[in-house]
Amino acid sequence: MLASILVILFSCTKTEPEYFTPVFSKTPINLVEFNTEFDDYNSTAPSFGETFPLCFSTTRKSSGANFDIIYKLMTIEFSKKTRELRIYENTNGNLNVNIQNANINSALNRINTSFDELGPYLIPMGMNFNGTNINGRFETYIFLYSNNASGNQDIKFTQNIEVENYVSPLDIEFLNSEYDDAYPCFNSDNSEIYFTSNREGNFSFYKVKTDNTKEIMDILTNPSIQQVERDTLLSSVSDDKCPFISHDLMVFASNRAGGYGGFDLYYSRFANGKWGEPINFGAKINTEYDEYRPIVRPQEEFENDFMIYSSNRPEGKGGFDLYYVGIDKINLNP
Repeated sequence: MLASILVILFSCTKTEPEYFTPVFSKTPINLVEFNTEFDDYNSTAPSFGETFPLCFSTTRKSSGANFDIIYKLMTIEFSKKTRELRIYENTNGNLNVNIQNANINSALNRINTSFDELGPYLIPMGMNFNGTNINGRFETYIFLYSNNASGNQDIKFTQNIEVENYVSPLDIEFLNSEYDDAYPCFNSDNSEIYFTSNREGNFSFYKVKTDNTKEIMDILTNPSIQQVERDTLLSSVSDDKCPFISHDLMVFASNRAGGYGGFDLYYSRFANGKWGEPINFGAKINTEYDEYRPIVRPQEEFENDFMIYSSNRPEGKGGFDLYYVGIDKINLNP
């Protein structure tokens, strides 16, 4: 579902150093350029590369009043010559990735309201070659998120598969209830969609089996009533939120017993047809404060993979800030 393309910078001189495998820090690092004194979290990254689009929820636009989703470009850049790793906001408007993703802003114009928009989740759908930009092409996505305009969080989506500007959002009817439903994500083969809901009291993980022989648009617009099942292995008696799946790995936030305080980050591995017992990421990542909305990006040329999450630990700019950290490699072929 997610493609991995990482461009590594190599020196071509005769004095080129011997091969060195880059490593993401195993200690969390604040993504300073992306953060403000307001709450910045709920990120999603739809593709992997040197420069890629990053969407996340923030209260900065409303000065703390409500959450909107914003879009920025992130660059991961590693030099073999200097062994320097840089992760930063890329503001080069001439980059192809910027030109071909600029219409994400039209999605945000469709999505953002005076209510809360949370849990952005972009599904890449390929390149459309009928664009009006200078490249004549644009990236297409199905953009999932939730919104509480109805009084509770409902899962919705917009898309630009056929037209350059995103269409009006639609509800994903079979996922929503009269309670809060949010943070949708597909498993690795699109045979299940997971989300969090408090329809039975506390927030738990729920799933719906889907027909992965159909296109994703057909799955999301299916008008029939479908069975929604609480995942009893991954869920606890506490609040479990923000599931995100990449290949054989699910990461999520939970305030279940046994953590370090507030919401902690956990992971589960998929093997032999089922998810494993959730495991706490430990004290290097979790704190006595809240860690929230993790997403993971496999990086083939690195020794470990890249996880972005948010935390309201006091050393940030204020509220929730985005952080990154290196975690153990994902199995790309579960």
